Amino acid sequence: MTHEGEPTDAELLFRVTRGDETAYRLIFRRHERPCYRVALGMTRSTWDAEEVVSSAFAELWRKRQNVRLVDDSALPWLLTVVSYAAKNHLRGAGRYRRLLGRIPREDVEPDHADEVARMVDSAAVSAEIQDALSRLNARDSAVVVLCLIEQLSTRDAAVALGVPEGTVKSRLSRVKARLRGDLAHVAPGAREVTE
Repeated sequence: MTHEGEPTDAELLFRVTRGDETAYRLIFRRHERPCYRVALGMTRSTWDAEEVVSSAFAELWRKRQNVRLVDDSALPWLLTVVSYAAKNHLRGAGRYRRLLGRIPREDVEPDHADEVARMVDSAAVSAEIQDALSRLNARDSAVVVLCLIEQLSTRDAAVALGVPEGTVKSRLSRVKARLRGDLAHVAPGAREVTE
């Protein structure tokens, strides 16, 4: 959302394609917070969220000639990139944890901080929801972020993703059905309400 007298994202992006770093900083300041909220919701770590957002804005600079605007806004494109970057980051972190798990340990003293972190992370419902979302592929995850979290219309999400609107609708329907099934035990009455 731009205020009167402020340049639109389209104007800023045009300037960015010409190498204007000031325009790039303005786009960053305009969209950093919503991108960070989505990244934090997906990664559950402030450090990881900052890394994901940095990656997304680096991608904006790198692909500045090909950014798709939706209603004169770069935000949907950025949120799609944030979604993909977060999924990639989570996959990489999972591989790293599995690798560390294979390293033999000798008489390791348990760290109190690890125990505290385990207790905080043991919120079962939150963990199950995060787990269900993390099992989505990157395309479905992007649709969830754009349509369910950021509440874009399927038309706007389709423009941001560069796919037909019908594809977004079918992915969204499939993902909702899958999540209802995966999480039915968390909110048993939700199936009747949503169907």
